[in-house]
Amino acid sequence: MKKMARIALISATLMTVPAMASEFGIMVNKQFGKAQTVAGSTLPAGKVDSVAPTGFGIRGAYTLLNLKVAEIGLTASYHAKAEGDYVIGNQKHGKLANEYMAIGAQLDWKFLVNLHVGLDLRREKFTTSEFLAAVNNGSTTATRPWVRAGIGFSIPTPVVSPFVRLEVAMAAAKEDKTDSQDNVRKALAPEYQVGLYGGIRF
Repeated sequence: MKKMARIALISATLMTVPAMASEFGIMVNKQFGKAQTVAGSTLPAGKVDSVAPTGFGIRGAYTLLNLKVAEIGLTASYHAKAEGDYVIGNQKHGKLANEYMAIGAQLDWKFLVNLHVGLDLRREKFTTSEFLAAVNNGSTTATRPWVRAGIGFSIPTPVVSPFVRLEVAMAAAKEDKTDSQDNVRKALAPEYQVGLYGGIRF
């Protein structure tokens, strides 16, 4: 009798716990930097135009807490290499590319439209290539926190819920020194990201 009571109590408790969910999506976005003055480095001196490549990536999420009108979850992302021209004045000197992996957390509110905020810790790789001087070609890695926000909508269904969201993200840290190749790559790294993210929640 006691065993049956315990089973009933555990079952009743589990029924009150919101079901966990998972999410998988694809993002298409454009990254933006700002013009940077380069002087006293191994790269040509002058004003470097902002590099603004278009890229894509994937993201997965696991919901830790589902309150029906709000969800809190953990995320993991991979953004493929996105490359743009590296221009000083009116002359192209090469290319700058960025790719990253990230882990983070997110919070979603479900109203008539869905509101989203998230925090990512990105491990980014910045690569300069196609420069005339071989010494200027290379890669630099950096870890930076990013904050993101979005608005979108979803279509609830019994099995999976398709969703789409407009997202913006901003780096919470930025390198301004240009006294070395590594710091120049970090200084030219994207500061903002705007994109479309869509997928399924199940």
